[in-house]
Amino acid sequence: MYTMIKLKYNYKDLEPYYNSDMFNYHYNVLYKGYTDNLNKIINEFDVDRKNDNFNNIQSLSKRFSFNSNAYILHSLFFENLTPMPNKTLLSTELVNHIKKDFVSYDAFIDELNAALLNIEGPGWVVFGYDKFLDKLLIIQIEKHQELILIDFIPLLVIDMWEHSYYLQYNTDKKEYIRNLFYILDFEVVNNRYNNIYLT
Repeated sequence: MYTMIKLKYNYKDLEPYYNSDMFNYHYNVLYKGYTDNLNKIINEFDVDRKNDNFNNIQSLSKRFSFNSNAYILHSLFFENLTPMPNKTLLSTELVNHIKKDFVSYDAFIDELNAALLNIEGPGWVVFGYDKFLDKLLIIQIEKHQELILIDFIPLLVIDMWEHSYYLQYNTDKKEYIRNLFYILDFEVVNNRYNNIYLT
């Protein structure tokens, strides 16, 4: 049974950077919907297995991919937020790794901003570590499940679907991104990075 993550902050704690009404809709309607759908699909898989009926496997697999990745990405995104603006910086170890893989820290920031501003349609921008390549990367994930890398560990997840910003920022992605950086929890990013080398 999949459950929604418990938040470490209240909706209003993220204001003025993230409107509480918009967050409430994002968390309690959209995220809850993906979680509920995922559990229904898991139950459908179980029923089909018991009945030895796999005629619907292609449809179920597509729905599972879409909703499971939506659930995971939203969980990671909400964990990446904090009501304590800029309370923690990226660790020295992670910054040095960024400089090695992106040429410079400034180049990393420029690439991240370009990925955020130029994503096509609904999607996500994720900064993470590819275990197979042994490299830090910034990837754009369209919808929830397209362009995903198989051996990729997310460190920072940013929702760029319109539902994540439109009610407050309309079409001003730049303002959404600028304000979002005030409430990103870099301690979470550092902890996820450190865990790479513990597994």
